[in-house]
Amino acid sequence: MKIKQILITLALLFATLALAACGGTTPDDGAANDQALQEDQINQINTQVAETLRAEMQMTIEAQPTATSTSIASPTPQTLATNTPLPSLESPTPFPTLPALSSPTPIPTKPPTTGGRPCYRAELLWEQPKDGYVLKPGEDIIKQWNFANSGECTWTENFNLILVDGANMAENASYNLVDISNMTADGIPNGGKLEIELRIIAPESPGKYRGVYLLRSDNNETFGIGALGDEIFWVEIIVRE
Repeated sequence: MKIKQILITLALLFATLALAACGGTTPDDGAANDQALQEDQINQINTQVAETLRAEMQMTIEAQPTATSTSIASPTPQTLATNTPLPSLESPTPFPTLPALSSPTPIPTKPPTTGGRPCYRAELLWEQPKDGYVLKPGEDIIKQWNFANSGECTWTENFNLILVDGANMAENASYNLVDISNMTADGIPNGGKLEIELRIIAPESPGKYRGVYLLRSDNNETFGIGALGDEIFWVEIIVRE
């Protein structure tokens, strides 16, 4: 508001000066003197205006309120919540002790091969009596098998005849070949003949009976007849009253 009043005052003073300058000029000889007098008046007016303006501005500055800095309140510290301790874990349940694994049954060693064929194999040449021979309960006969060694490995006196399935109609389930055949200390080489004689006793109950057999080497390798030595042979009888 003060600045606006000062500007209005200045405008009025300048308008007065302009009117005085326009109305005081004459064509006579005193024109120069009048002009000098007008310039002195203008200078005085300018000085007064400047002093007035300075005084008004000083009053305006003093009237302005002094800015005061507002202090910022320090934030109130907040107490952090105390962590709740985790409950103690119970002792884990121990795993049950597993029983020790049983030792695996060793797989029998496969017999050696020659030219892709088993080294242990037999060829059945003949047998007697033929299968289906009729016997009375308790009656006994001698079962005969005649084999040829068709493999490259020699059969020795430590070889056995063993029952692998069916009815056991002999006194034992396993026999050493020395005891029931023509086996000698020299053994049965490739192409040699092995003759087995086994005593068979008919069961007391009538019926048809079969006992299945294989040969077994001194290395606990079982073999039989046929091109690959993997076929069984047997004794079969019929018991009647």
